[in-house]
Amino acid sequence: MIQNVEDTPFEKTGIIVKIILTTQRCALLMITICFSTSTQQALERRLAAAIKLNNIHLYRRVHALLLIGEGEAFSDIASSLRLEVDSVYQWFKKFSAQGFSWLHRYHYKGRGRKSKLTQAQKECLYEMIVAGPSANGFDCGIWNTAMIAELIFVKFEVKYNPRYLSTLLRKIGLSYQKARFVSDKQALDEYKKARAKWLKKTWPKLLKQAKDTGAVILFADEVSFAMWGSLARTWAPIGEQPVVQTTGIRKGLKMFGAIEFQGGDFQFMESLSYSLTAKSFKQLKIDALPSDVLKALKSLKGEKYATDDLFLSALEESIGLEAAIQYRDQLLASAEAAGKFNGETYVKFLRQLLDHYTCPVILVEDGAPYHRAKVVKEFVEKNSDRLTLASLPVFSPDFNPIEKLWKNTKRDATHLKYFSTFEELRASVINVFNEYSEDASKVFCVMNKMREQAGLCGPQLLSV
Repeated sequence: MIQNVEDTPFEKTGIIVKIILTTQRCALLMITICFSTSTQQALERRLAAAIKLNNIHLYRRVHALLLIGEGEAFSDIASSLRLEVDSVYQWFKKFSAQGFSWLHRYHYKGRGRKSKLTQAQKECLYEMIVAGPSANGFDCGIWNTAMIAELIFVKFEVKYNPRYLSTLLRKIGLSYQKARFVSDKQALDEYKKARAKWLKKTWPKLLKQAKDTGAVILFADEVSFAMWGSLARTWAPIGEQPVVQTTGIRKGLKMFGAIEFQGGDFQFMESLSYSLTAKSFKQLKIDALPSDVLKALKSLKGEKYATDDLFLSALEESIGLEAAIQYRDQLLASAEAAGKFNGETYVKFLRQLLDHYTCPVILVEDGAPYHRAKVVKEFVEKNSDRLTLASLPVFSPDFNPIEKLWKNTKRDATHLKYFSTFEELRASVINVFNEYSEDASKVFCVMNKMREQAGLCGPQLLSV
């Protein structure tokens, strides 16, 4: 039975303590703490401000007080906020005694000393840096923090340590990044308009076309991997620069590749050429080819063929269809050499893509000259019912996500690695390529933003 009820208000903080005393065989004292409406609203405003300012200290204290006002047990509050129970008691005690003045010390807009530059000076500095070093009296074309520190001192008579300038530069909207080329044959305004047109008109049109026709969108490109390896930064003992062995052989592995925008499929093809050299004939003799076949093959010595199809056609004319079929593998192996990126090899890659996909194909490509070769135009025209080519704006590799995949490939396959033979290089690269073919997530990761903007949240399964 309830014997007595008291409401004890704390005028300073708006805390209301309800004391309930009951008797039923034994006395039981129940204390309930709550806040007045005005105090509750004031705490909620401070909680919103803490979230906006990313102020974790203010957030934890206000959140704890609000939970107390909701009747939560101190031990439960400590557990949910990962605090000691004593901390919750101390916060409530201080708030009870000092009110909002206690919270005010945690209500800051930022840490650290006051900025040396005014907002107007920061805006001026931003414009000067964007204008470039030469526009500000420097001879070189690359900004560094020492030059910017000098610029700030000359312009604003404010000293900055170059070591700490990067923090200021990031705060005013600048970042350290690699430049890209733009064509001197195209005005800068035209270049920007062409890129804007691709983003606002061409790309949305291709997405709609793919949706309406059930086509796959492929981003294609070519890449070379050097046999002498590639260097990159890595952790190493201080003062001991990492070293990597190299054969120094100037030979590269040339690959065509294409990634599917919707489903993350990855297709690739090595660019090979074929030529019968003195070394080829030596190997063919070891393989015990008949003397009459070797004699007939001498007419092809030194000739270069861009694809295996062209080479096999020449073999049929030289030694006959039957012999060309019988010794096909030995002849291809002995004549194989690193190829080139040209119209013939590109057509072979396009044919591979059309053989792989049964649906229409929209291929996004860059402006490589051989993409406009006569043999390519003829192939595209012949297959216009299934193949659509879309060219990216000039000097816009950032619009082609496969460029990021090539970067990842070099990181995993060639950086800081030694290849004693060309076959070792090829095996390393193809091993990484096979991982892309087996795991679409490794392909999706280079075009996540594009896929999100296009409304693709996961793999789009298409008939292949």
